[in-house]
Amino acid sequence: MATMQALLRFPGEKQVKVAQCPVPALQPGHILIRTSLSVISPGTEATQNAETRMPLLAKALKRPDLSAQVFDKLRRDGIAATRNAVQHRLDQPIAAGYACCGIIEEIGEGVQGFAKGMRVACGGIDFARHAEWNVVPQNLACPIPDNVSDENGVFTTLACIALHAIRQSEIGIGMTVAVVGCGLIGQLAIQLAIAAGARVIAIDPQKSRLATAKESGAMGCFENAANIPPGQLREITHGAGFDAVLLCASDQNGALINVAAPLCRDRGIIVCVGDIKPGGDRGPLFRKEITLRQVRSYGPGRYDPSYEQLGQDYPIGYARWTIKRNMQAVLDLMADQRINPAKLIEARIPLLDAATTPHGGTSPLATVIEYNAQEDNEEPVIARPASAMATPKPQSGTVTLGIIGAGNFTGATLLPALKQMPDIAIRYIASTRGLAAMGACRRVPGAEAISDPQQIFDNPEINAVIIATRHDSHADLAAKALEHGKHVWVEKPLAVSLKQLDVLQEAALATTPGHVLMVGHNRRYAPFSSQMQNALPDGPKHFSYQVRLSPLPTDHWLMQPQHGGRTIGEISHFIDLISALAKSPIRDITCHWINHERGDSIWEIQFADNSHATVHYAHGGHKRDPKERLHITAPNTTIELIDWHKLVISANGKRTVQRSGKLLSRPPQKGHAEALECFIQRVQGKPLHTQNGALLPPTAQDEIDLCRLILTAAYG
Repeated sequence: MATMQALLRFPGEKQVKVAQCPVPALQPGHILIRTSLSVISPGTEATQNAETRMPLLAKALKRPDLSAQVFDKLRRDGIAATRNAVQHRLDQPIAAGYACCGIIEEIGEGVQGFAKGMRVACGGIDFARHAEWNVVPQNLACPIPDNVSDENGVFTTLACIALHAIRQSEIGIGMTVAVVGCGLIGQLAIQLAIAAGARVIAIDPQKSRLATAKESGAMGCFENAANIPPGQLREITHGAGFDAVLLCASDQNGALINVAAPLCRDRGIIVCVGDIKPGGDRGPLFRKEITLRQVRSYGPGRYDPSYEQLGQDYPIGYARWTIKRNMQAVLDLMADQRINPAKLIEARIPLLDAATTPHGGTSPLATVIEYNAQEDNEEPVIARPASAMATPKPQSGTVTLGIIGAGNFTGATLLPALKQMPDIAIRYIASTRGLAAMGACRRVPGAEAISDPQQIFDNPEINAVIIATRHDSHADLAAKALEHGKHVWVEKPLAVSLKQLDVLQEAALATTPGHVLMVGHNRRYAPFSSQMQNALPDGPKHFSYQVRLSPLPTDHWLMQPQHGGRTIGEISHFIDLISALAKSPIRDITCHWINHERGDSIWEIQFADNSHATVHYAHGGHKRDPKERLHITAPNTTIELIDWHKLVISANGKRTVQRSGKLLSRPPQKGHAEALECFIQRVQGKPLHTQNGALLPPTAQDEIDLCRLILTAAYG
């Protein structure tokens, strides 16, 4: 197992420390770099570290939006499920840092413009971390010119923040700028504004920072705006006031905008660069018709997954200055010696000292973290702990699991269920960057966190694999696991395209008979499902399944086309349950799209015995309305299932009402534990001892056939 040292924040432990963690797995469109230097962003990282050390109640008060989500889950799923979800989030370490430089060691599929051995500057939270190794998307990395040192190149990302602020302020040759707050970003903004031909003054209460600003070329340096002599202000601005004021400090009271407004000229611009609370008196803003602007990090492309993670660039004619083009611009300015961020370095530390380095206040202006340098002819070494070399042999009859994917569903639902089952040994948990797996392993003694699932496939002692990754990877991972002779549980959907399904079908056909391929269609194994099946007569039935969707942000991964979209990701759950209850083969599935982009759709299913079903899968209603409502009619029988909390069966003149448990005491019983138990029994080759006549699992071919019907209906 490839591991490295990294600076991590542990919210559950309320501490920040350097810890051993997996090296992130190289992905298509990404590069693997061996880090040379990283730079601490004092303001951002001080805030993050303070939040990490906060008590849970203080965090809840600071983030009422997240607290509301917790209470909503508590109401919907009960205490145990909510506790598991919260604990999983708290257990996950969070990477620190977002600006570094290093040497490219490996290049992912589809990467252009880079070569092994190239020096690059990198940016991005979760990517350019304070870590010995980093995997960075190609749009968040830029080659460093030969005449630019690492000491300058490491500032590229932070300089992009300042450059984006300069662009937002629309300043140019001969214009005047006031920079309020001369911390690291403020100092970079001063250098860039002067390079752009502007006349700059600096405002900061710390005299040492003012001295640095003066060395960079600031025309005037003042401890606060009130100290600026009126005559000097008129001289610098030619009596007009500043064209732009950049607020590079932190202000949670809204006072800085009132400081900036009097400094501005008529129709001047105030740019909020730091953590600025919107505020200010209307009068000065109104009289001068001042424009307020907010800087969103490094420039256009930030927070757009298509740009950052998928490498889709914006056409230069429509977005001249993207993140990467801003990175190129600041590196060119360094190469031309028009800016020199390296002179801001006041401290150099090894990675091991990073956790105890103070941020903010009178701490060093810029602190650079140094990593172990290697000779040019020396091969890079990734630490491999001894525990990864000697795997303990499982006891006879034990199912040895490798879990791929360590997201919320794995941590809050799968792991709690698996931990209650005997004869199971979880050997590895894998996640792309390794940190989510680290968090999951903290709750599973003996499990090891990894980033590359190939280690699971190659280990002959692992006989079963659970796949709970993003949807577009399911089919490929399941096929590889089958090819390596593993039993496979894969979360729905089985595939997001017919091409993927064909590859999986081929792998399944080549598998040794008796190997299990099972999809996580847990609803058919729920206690309520067996009761519905027992109550339903043979012959034609009608099913009406209404599924209410909660809105998701448009940039959520479930909404991205490459992941199949939300509908393909979930619809098989409901169709599988209906298929199991119908007791008849599916003859046809038709999909009627209401809003393809959002996923709103109506599905019609016809069965061989003339049973019929509709699944209405769409947004709408109140958040307290049931998320799932299933209504079934058959001769002398009516069944109503509401949110897996309540089941009403009216059959042959008798009516029974059952509930899953008291309010908040139990989650809705959707069959997760029962489905996993069925999988384990099948892997062990035991007869399926079903409880209360629970529905039996479909064959691998049945799972593939259902997926094919759904994909054909969805895509025509």
